[in-house]
Amino acid sequence: MFSRRNLIILLVVLSLSGAGGAYYWQQRLAAARAAREAIRQEVVARGTILSLVSATGSLTPEAQVNLYFGVASPLPVREVNVVIGQVVKKGDVLAQLDTGDLELAVKQAEQALGSAQLALAQLKAPPRPEDIAVAEANLKLAKAQVYAASVGNSSETVQAAYLNLRLAQNALDQTHRTMDDLVSRGRYAEKKALEAQEDQQVEAARIADLKYHEAQQPPNPNRAAAQMAGVEQAQATLDKLKNGPSADDVKIAELQVSQAEAALELTQNNLKDAKIIVLFDGVVAAVNLRVGEPAASGLPPVTLADVSRFHLDISVDEVDVARVAPGQPVTVTLDALPDLFFSGRVDRIAPTASANAGVVSYAVRITLAATDALVRAGMTATADIVVDEARDVVLVPNWAIRRDRDTGQAFVGILKNGQIEDVQVELGLRNDQFSEVKSGVNEGDVVAVNTAREQLRFFGGGQ
Repeated sequence: MFSRRNLIILLVVLSLSGAGGAYYWQQRLAAARAAREAIRQEVVARGTILSLVSATGSLTPEAQVNLYFGVASPLPVREVNVVIGQVVKKGDVLAQLDTGDLELAVKQAEQALGSAQLALAQLKAPPRPEDIAVAEANLKLAKAQVYAASVGNSSETVQAAYLNLRLAQNALDQTHRTMDDLVSRGRYAEKKALEAQEDQQVEAARIADLKYHEAQQPPNPNRAAAQMAGVEQAQATLDKLKNGPSADDVKIAELQVSQAEAALELTQNNLKDAKIIVLFDGVVAAVNLRVGEPAASGLPPVTLADVSRFHLDISVDEVDVARVAPGQPVTVTLDALPDLFFSGRVDRIAPTASANAGVVSYAVRITLAATDALVRAGMTATADIVVDEARDVVLVPNWAIRRDRDTGQAFVGILKNGQIEDVQVELGLRNDQFSEVKSGVNEGDVVAVNTAREQLRFFGGGQ
């Protein structure tokens, strides 16, 4: 016999068993009903499918250059006309050195060139009659000096030299007396005006004294031989005037002009290179200058970026790189501007691979055709490279395709008369949403899957 307590326990167990069985069958019936109702389906259509290789990277300006002063001189900076982030145009002056010394060098070079050109012109010019007359007189004087040194001067020559000396001394004495008289009368301005005349007369008296003593010298064969050099020099000067300059002399003078022209061009270039001038439109990326200080060594004075064009460097896995080729179209999206799409092309592929944490990849550069004003250097970008394309082909959503694990063959469920029939298909291109079907499915067919199949299996139904 059961006690009251045992009877209660038995009734509870039976009650629970009945409830569990009822729950099981309720769920099974619900799953079967869902299997009939939960059919995901889609009509097969034709379209275009793209096969993509995707990778991420960051945008880099197509052109970013460091700008330097062209003159290698520790001159202080006079002007800095830009700041970081400033938009500049081709031809703008970004900075300038203190050019005082450079401007002086240009003026000196201009003067040197003028002197060289004048010397060349004088060398090529025909001689003036007065120049020839002076040269002939110098030759006669040189010969007379040689003769005097050889045989001595005549008494007439000595007397003439003495008279010249007395005249020079008398003129100087008269000037001294006049100056003393002016001082005694306080006429200092007039006395000052005579000082230049006094200097000339002192020099004339000195030369006359030398000539007088020279005229008194006895014959000296050694001195005569030494003075023959003067005769030869005077003769050469006269011959050059009459015959014109030699080809070598002209060539040397022309070379001096060329050297002066080169020196002037160098100084002009140094003056021009004391400015940093923009070569293309862009944005200032860096400025390393301070007014009053020389440009810092080891740092570019100004860095300029061309933000009208960008490129994107990405790493493509070795599995995909064989499908990538220069010239392929690319669609680029930016994390910061998700609603904008930019077109581009594969520019080049690195010939050698790089490995990171065991992953082998190849660097690929993509050039963007055009960008928006909102685009900034360094933005994270995703590139979708179109490696293959098929147009006007039968497309099936990927969720409708299953593969046999043993054979690898692909199947698609076709909905016919409310029933799903598996059909073997041949696949072509594939992306993350659709696959190309080359055979087995036609346009207009309805592909379907029973989304409740797994639920039925959980509750014991299905195979």
